[in-house]
Amino acid sequence: MANDDQSSARGGLRPSMQPYGTVKRSYYRLTTSTTVGVYVGQPMDLDGTGQAVPASCGTALTAMIAGPAIGFARDSRGQMGLPNAMSVITQEAYLPANTDAYVCIADDPNQEFIIQEMSTGTALDTSNIGQSTSFSYGRATSGSNVTGSSWAELFPLFSSATTSGALRIVGLADNMNSDGSFNSVGAYAKWRVRISNHRLLNPQASGVQ
Repeated sequence: MANDDQSSARGGLRPSMQPYGTVKRSYYRLTTSTTVGVYVGQPMDLDGTGQAVPASCGTALTAMIAGPAIGFARDSRGQMGLPNAMSVITQEAYLPANTDAYVCIADDPNQEFIIQEMSTGTALDTSNIGQSTSFSYGRATSGSNVTGSSWAELFPLFSSATTSGALRIVGLADNMNSDGSFNSVGAYAKWRVRISNHRLLNPQASGVQ
């Protein structure tokens, strides 16, 4: 059976269970000049001042990632309500462009994530486990204002035996499709990945808090 296309509902990088317990995360101030919205699951990086910015995607195999956005708050401790711009009851939690807020990022370098593969080009298979690739956005924008979910997907066209890619393929995810079949190789496959070029592991990284 075909894999479900779930990127609209739960796209981007989604933390899987941490081997040490709960997902470790930190709050980072969002760069207020960000001209695109930020969505749950969206890969994020840090700029030279330690503020959160969307990570580079597509052909940027050497791009760094600090982790995906998993929540938002007005306070660095995450103890206050959602930003004012997110008060409309018909929208899910995402940050519109140029919004002052803190972004909660799953920033543990050991964290594994689940991400859906794009349907573009030749599909990945188990021979690609251990290789690296990048991510791209499967829609016209980086996320959905309706679901609040990122549209970031694993990009199979740049799979490489080297470790220069932004994401390292760990294995197929144990997901089940809506028809009862299990996740399998092919279009919209769900993969377990780790961040290859993690911002917090780079000794030359600037802006690390």
